[in-house]
Amino acid sequence: MSFLRLNIDHSSQTAEARRQARGLAVQHGFDEAAAERVAIVTTEAATNLLKHAGSGELLLGASCVADAWLIDILALDRGPGMRTGACSVDGYSTSGTPGTGLGAMLRMSAHFDVYSQPGAGTALFARVSRTSPPSASDPFVYGVQIAKPGEDVCGDQWDFREHRGGVTIVVADGLGHGPDACAAARAATAALRRTDDLSPKDLVTRMHESMRHTRGAAIGIVELGKERRLAHFCGLGNITGRIFEGGAPPRSMVSTNGTAGVEARVIREFSYPWPPGAAVILHSDGLSARWDLADYPGLLAHDPGVIAGVLIRDHCRYTDDVTVVVVK
Repeated sequence: MSFLRLNIDHSSQTAEARRQARGLAVQHGFDEAAAERVAIVTTEAATNLLKHAGSGELLLGASCVADAWLIDILALDRGPGMRTGACSVDGYSTSGTPGTGLGAMLRMSAHFDVYSQPGAGTALFARVSRTSPPSASDPFVYGVQIAKPGEDVCGDQWDFREHRGGVTIVVADGLGHGPDACAAARAATAALRRTDDLSPKDLVTRMHESMRHTRGAAIGIVELGKERRLAHFCGLGNITGRIFEGGAPPRSMVSTNGTAGVEARVIREFSYPWPPGAAVILHSDGLSARWDLADYPGLLAHDPGVIAGVLIRDHCRYTDDVTVVVVK
């Protein structure tokens, strides 16, 4: 499901953000009390953007974990940053307010994480569940997809499937924008769900054939194996994939030229080490590939949702659909 992007640069937009968040919660089966928790967390996030950064953006989306829907809120800004440990304690404030905002958000969220850089901004991720007290596991695979401004649907799609050997993730970028691009990308993710434990190369081959009726898509598939700790990658077109391991230089995963469903002269699979503690980041070309995690000290230790949010905040083109998927 695509995230809704809301610019927050005036106090009047806080009420609209609250309304949108509540509506999203009700749409996904939240009762009145749970929807109110979503509304409160969203209101506090928007208010903090204005108080501490002057402006920012909210990304609102829904995730399904173990057949239960959760509402995800990302608050992103390029403000002065903050001391995240102190700011989550009730009573701490840098703006003369009571200082209960982040503490309330933390208590009402099933999962909560903040990353902040002095002078560079803050990214906050909150996940709200339908239950009270809140319950949800920390996400180890997390993706954010946003439609091109002006489009009702996103031409990018992503999905993942856990299996005995590990997990397989696909990112698909349908050619162009709008409903036809979305249909092409969804054909790729649907193929992932219909298959057995095929290798990434065999999956790409099958997707290429099954997508002949669509306008085609760039696709990237990575299989992360738990036992041999290898990442197997196969891609057609402009899907970026990188592996990060501590302080070591990142490994870029190789994708070949082509478009699934249209042309694929060569389909090749490559294998890379995927040691414990490593992270994988995949994204479509709606995100500039000219980013470096070395510019964000300590970011890799944070939640996948926070990592995706920071990259979108600083490197999203917003002239295209965009998808970022982080695996830790």
